[in-house]
Amino acid sequence: MRARFGCAAIVLLLPLTIIGCAAAPNSPAARTPPEADTAGPQAALLRWHHALADGDKTQYVACFVGSQDEQVLALAIFESIQAAYEFQKAVVAAYGQDAWKVFETSDASRVDIFPRDPSWPARITLVRMGSAAVAYTPRGRLPLHLSQVGGAWRIHASGLVPPGVDAKRAARYLFQWAEALRKLARQVAGKGVPAEKASRDALVEFDARLAPEDRPAAAAAKAAAAY
Repeated sequence: MRARFGCAAIVLLLPLTIIGCAAAPNSPAARTPPEADTAGPQAALLRWHHALADGDKTQYVACFVGSQDEQVLALAIFESIQAAYEFQKAVVAAYGQDAWKVFETSDASRVDIFPRDPSWPARITLVRMGSAAVAYTPRGRLPLHLSQVGGAWRIHASGLVPPGVDAKRAARYLFQWAEALRKLARQVAGKGVPAEKASRDALVEFDARLAPEDRPAAAAAKAAAAY
């Protein structure tokens, strides 16, 4: 499922990949059919999807290789995706599934939901080159770069950094967006505000935190942020 972003809702879904992330037994990701590749890059992509869909932060973070700033960016991506799930859950609980369907197709919507569909990883195009691989997600503008590190396939967190934006700034944007999403999820859960108004309010609040000089970087990050 996908709802459109405004320009300021920048880096909600930057591309990333991990390894070694176990899915909960009854989760949607856990029902993914077993693949022939149990130790290579394809299996790593499946585990990455499981970790994001299931919210397994510990396993998710442990699967990256990169500098401290790059790995913090990976964590910020995780938090923003989980915050979007929390918002979606709040809308459905407060107003019903039909309300969410209306919300996600509305021009007022500013929340992007990372796909939990267990068949989604099969749509990733994977190109393997010995001990390295490049993965192209269905809508991603930046490929995911994997390689074998210490016998395991891992994501290079440097590939999460969008052009023109350093990792620390991108992470800051994402943490702020996750905070705004969680705030509006609480408002929606209490039925204190309609979902679409809460979405607009969150965007306004988030946008207000951006200095004018940050806006070009925000736009660059958004352009690289679609799976």
